[in-house]
Amino acid sequence: MLSIGQWPTKPFAWLLLFLGCAVLLGAALYFQAVLGLEPCVKCVYQRMAVVGIALSAIIGLIGSSYALLRWIGLFGWLYSSFEGLRIAYDHWDLQTSKNAFFAVCESAPNFPSWAPLHEWFPGLFAAPGLCGDIDWQWLGMGMPGWMTWIFGGLLLLGVIVTLAHFIGLFKKRKGLVLYHK
Repeated sequence: MLSIGQWPTKPFAWLLLFLGCAVLLGAALYFQAVLGLEPCVKCVYQRMAVVGIALSAIIGLIGSSYALLRWIGLFGWLYSSFEGLRIAYDHWDLQTSKNAFFAVCESAPNFPSWAPLHEWFPGLFAAPGLCGDIDWQWLGMGMPGWMTWIFGGLLLLGVIVTLAHFIGLFKKRKGLVLYHK
C-alpha cells in the first residue's frame, strides 16, 4: 500500500490532480458555452486558481523524481488552492449577504499588463457576468458555494499530502539532526 507521504513521488498522483483540474475547467466551459452562464470577475479568478493548480500538477508530474520540482509543485498547489478558496468564499459571501444590492466587483479582470489573459483568451478569461447574480444552484448552493468546498477540499488534501511527505522524509533519514555532538 502506498502511503500518502509517497504520493508526490508518483507521477500518477500528479496526473490525477491535473485531470481533476481539467474536469473543473471543462465544467466551467460547459456552464459558459452550453448553459449560457456568463462568468464574473471572481469566477475568472477562480478559474485562474484552478489553472494554477493544474500547472503545479504538471510541474509535479514532470518532476516527481526531483525534490526541487516536487516541492515547487506542492507549494504551487497549496498557494493556488488557498487563493481559490479565499476568492470563492468572498464570492459566496458576496452573493449571500443581506445587502447584495451593494455588492459589486470589478467590471474586468485585473491581470498584469504583461499578461492580459482576458484579451488574449476572451472565451476563457473575459468576465461579462455580474458577481451578485445567482444563475445556477444545486442542492441549495450556488457556484461560489460549491467552489468554496472544492477549493477547501483541495487545500486540505494538499496540506495533508505535503505534511505527510515532509514527515516521511525525516522518517527515512531517522530524524532531524540539528547539531552533532
